[in-house]
Amino acid sequence: MRKIITLLFIINFLQISFAQEKEFERIKQLEKTYKKRDTIRVNFLNQLTKFYTTRNILKNESILNEAIEISKEIGYIQGLTDSYTNLTSFYIQSGNYDEALVLALKVKKTQDSINDVSGLIYTNSSIARIYNHLEESNKSIEIQLENLELLKENPNKNIQAQVHFYLATAYSEVEKYDEAEIQYKAAKAIASDVDFKTGVAIANSSLGVIENKRGNYKSAINYLNQSLLFFKEKNQQANIAHTNLELAVAYANTGRINDAIVANNEAINIYKEQNNLKNLSRTYYELSNYYKQKKDYLNSIKYLQEYYKLKDSIFSKEKISVVKEMQTKYETEKAYKQKELAEQETAISKLESQKNKGLFIGSLIIGSLIFITSLFYFSRLKAKKKAEFIAIELKETQKRLALEKQYKDSELKALKAQMNPHFIFNALNSIQDYIVLNQKNLASDYLGKFADLIRNYLHFSDTGFISIPEEVHNLNLYLELEKLRFEEELEYTFNVDESINSDIIKIPTMLIQPYVENALKHGLLHRKKDRKLMVSMHKYSDEIIECIIEDNGVGREKAKEIKARKVVQHQSFASKATSERLDLLNFGKEQKIGVSILDLKEGDIVLGTKVVLKIPIIKKQI
Repeated sequence: MRKIITLLFIINFLQISFAQEKEFERIKQLEKTYKKRDTIRVNFLNQLTKFYTTRNILKNESILNEAIEISKEIGYIQGLTDSYTNLTSFYIQSGNYDEALVLALKVKKTQDSINDVSGLIYTNSSIARIYNHLEESNKSIEIQLENLELLKENPNKNIQAQVHFYLATAYSEVEKYDEAEIQYKAAKAIASDVDFKTGVAIANSSLGVIENKRGNYKSAINYLNQSLLFFKEKNQQANIAHTNLELAVAYANTGRINDAIVANNEAINIYKEQNNLKNLSRTYYELSNYYKQKKDYLNSIKYLQEYYKLKDSIFSKEKISVVKEMQTKYETEKAYKQKELAEQETAISKLESQKNKGLFIGSLIIGSLIFITSLFYFSRLKAKKKAEFIAIELKETQKRLALEKQYKDSELKALKAQMNPHFIFNALNSIQDYIVLNQKNLASDYLGKFADLIRNYLHFSDTGFISIPEEVHNLNLYLELEKLRFEEELEYTFNVDESINSDIIKIPTMLIQPYVENALKHGLLHRKKDRKLMVSMHKYSDEIIECIIEDNGVGREKAKEIKARKVVQHQSFASKATSERLDLLNFGKEQKIGVSILDLKEGDIVLGTKVVLKIPIIKKQI
């Protein structure tokens, strides 16, 4: 039974490992194929560095520099902060703490400005890690405790696990091993809850370090070997190196010197590849001690020399102190010299002032008066010229606008003059048909209604606008005339909202009638029976009336086909004139008349045509 359970565990583990490796390959492929320099590529590049951190960390620097460059080009602030944050981690892992600190402080300002709490917590952790490496662990603890408070307001398990981990590291540095163990186990519990196996392994490795420091070397070996097995299966080079380094310490303290040397050498090879000088120097120092325990003094001295060579080239706390001391000294000397120079200049000024006081004051006053007078004169002159130029420009603009208005008004009147004969011509043709067919009663009825319509039309033609009730009345007259022409085979309805059925609300004259005429002529005329037309008006908004003209005719496509089959064709004046008139009515207006024409269909079956007019309201007092 145990063998079956073990086998199932191994299969499950391999499946998870394969899934993670598959995701790594997927991100690598996306980064290779997607070359557009935008936010998507920036996010791919940042995701890729998460995998390379435990595989080949040296690749991260060039990847992150590209992400930073693109983010700056396109102004992608979140991408820039993420890239800087990841680059900070790269510098810390490479032992380049000075670059890491400068970059962390820079990105923290940006994260504050965009209220990126998660990013701010992560950057605080990076700064705390730097303080740890610079042996200022109390500052590191303060920062991480501040992070835990931030996490209470903005819970995030992944970030919380990191904070617990780095807080434990800081406690360990100040030899508070019990507190460190609590924090490592808290990080491990969270990693276990979210099934983050790498996090569990890192926590075990860290607990092994704590046991080494307590002197519990057998317990340390147990923790560290668990982690090492996982890291090797995942090929996480940085973690393999760190675990081997600590495992070597445990081996050495339990008398297994040869095992210690093997583990230490494996760590050395990885740190060399990654150019991690800080940890490499420690491995040389430990290796020197191991050879010393074996009484191999030549190798012991050799690796001790390597240790001192590296130590001199690493950015350390001592160098920071020297730089700070030199900077303080320089600033102090600079301030002292500036003060001394200022005192000398003050003494010279006093002597010169006493000697030439009267002349200097007089010259100063005269010069100031001349300067002020000149400045005032030229300012006035400049203002006068500017005012004259503006006045001339304003007159020219007014003249141009007056001419444009006059021209547009004349065009509008000409179009009205063209539209009136066109409508009259169509109506007289219908009357002529009845007279030719000797239908006197119908001709008389038609002529009477036509006369009323023409009388109303001529009346409103000069005003330029008409109320909704009057427009509906005229349309009703027009449709009654057309109904006679259609031999009563026309059914039409009006649906007018009460809120606009008022004499106060006006719209342009003869605006709706051409679209009703088109519905009859091109849509309903070609339908043999059951012809229906509906005109509805309602308030679209406080400033606009919406008029909908809907027919159940043959549709625009069929009308075009019928027109194309005609032997004699003539150009439709109404459509062209209506379009030109709309352009003139809309000229210079903020709110324009809008027209949209829709084909009504149900699948491939044509149901008719729908015209939607959006007309700005003209309000006039009665």
